[in-house]
Amino acid sequence: MRTISTFVIVISLVASSAWAGPLAPGKPAGVRQAQDSSKEWLVLGGIGAVAAGVLIATSGGGHDAPVNQVVTVVTTTGTAT
Repeated sequence: MRTISTFVIVISLVASSAWAGPLAPGKPAGVRQAQDSSKEWLVLGGIGAVAAGVLIATSGGGHDAPVNQVVTVVTTTGTAT
């Protein structure tokens, strides 16, 4: 659980720094521009990817026990003529 938490924190830090662009010196931070940007699909996609990864990691395989198969061996002994 600790490794999953560490992985999520690292991914969120890397992703947040990748989305942020540099600010122009001496100008406002651009709240309007940040609100108008369409990066919601990136956030939702990232959340979906993390959820899928957690589900796959915790699935535990889910393999059923093998079905018993009956094998019949017929042997004949005799002399060849």
